[in-house]
Amino acid sequence: MKRRLQATEPQPGGLLHPPEAQRLLATAAADAAAPRAEFLFAPPAALHKPLAALLEDPRDLPILFLYLNVLLTTVPAAAALFYAFPGARPLPHWLGAAYLLLNYALYLARFMLSLHYSQHRRLFRSELWPLNWVPPLLLAPLFGVPSGMYQLHHVVMHHCGNNRAGEDGSSTERYRRDSLAHFLLYWLRFALGAWLEVPLRCVRYRRWGLLAASCAAEAAYFAGAAAAWRANPRAALWVLLIPYCISSLALMFGNWSQHIFIDPNNPRDSYCLTYNCAGVKDNQMSYNDGYHIVHHANGRLHWSELPQRFAATLEQHAERGALCFVGISFFEVGAAAMAGRWPFLLRHLCRYSSRLAAMSDDQIVAMLKERLAPL
Repeated sequence: MKRRLQATEPQPGGLLHPPEAQRLLATAAADAAAPRAEFLFAPPAALHKPLAALLEDPRDLPILFLYLNVLLTTVPAAAALFYAFPGARPLPHWLGAAYLLLNYALYLARFMLSLHYSQHRRLFRSELWPLNWVPPLLLAPLFGVPSGMYQLHHVVMHHCGNNRAGEDGSSTERYRRDSLAHFLLYWLRFALGAWLEVPLRCVRYRRWGLLAASCAAEAAYFAGAAAAWRANPRAALWVLLIPYCISSLALMFGNWSQHIFIDPNNPRDSYCLTYNCAGVKDNQMSYNDGYHIVHHANGRLHWSELPQRFAATLEQHAERGALCFVGISFFEVGAAAMAGRWPFLLRHLCRYSSRLAAMSDDQIVAMLKERLAPL
């Protein structure tokens, strides 16, 4: 890691502004070396090596640990809500709410990013392929994500479409990205329309295998939700239905925030349709997801390599006008942009390039506002 950072050390008169670029490189090095916090508890150390042997890449042990956490806590708790309170003794709503709040506080962000990276890169070895379907089919609904739909919507549609309107159903291009009304429309389109958009895009591009998979996943999800409702309506409400509403809102605000600043002069460039968030604690819980430009540039890159690749391509970031924030998360950036909190954003925007260093505060605010306009 140290060798990589030295190789990209900013030189006077180049694309990089040496003091801020050095600070950004040091921040990336700290993110790369930070202890992982994606899981709450690990299995006994004696099991780590046998568990790693199950994986395509042993570096993905934190993902497996998180899934084991969910299997040992959330799954039994959800089952208890269904079977400990039959129809004659209905589940108290306060208990359902307590389950939901605790489950989401502990696991929502961790689970979603574990699911995210295990869908971009296969988690278990090929001979153990059925295990790869357990998280997206069986665990995901407990966090408001319909069975099998995450990979189709996010990896196949979002990353292949790369936020391009007309190809990516979660594209932010056509919206006024500092408008609450526009965000609510964006969320409703996803919450209500994604059921049709994913299959229709499979038809449009003649991806018949994916079409069959998406239709089967939706049918299985609705059948499972209907069976859960018949078994225990109150448990189904707190375990499946309310989580779908909350998670769809959170996921869409996350994607909205990640793609809120789009350079109108180059909206198809991964360096210009999103930005990086470095030096924020969320990176330890999200597999370095703050390096979102790097992830969009190469969705197959392993999550542990994102800070290093960022450091190695810092001059490329500067050349293309990429934005990098330090010390704040995507949600904070999105909320601040929608609220017009420009001094807050200016404090955290790293002026690591010669171009940004030469701009006044007013010029930077004007540039950020320009990147919020619909395309």
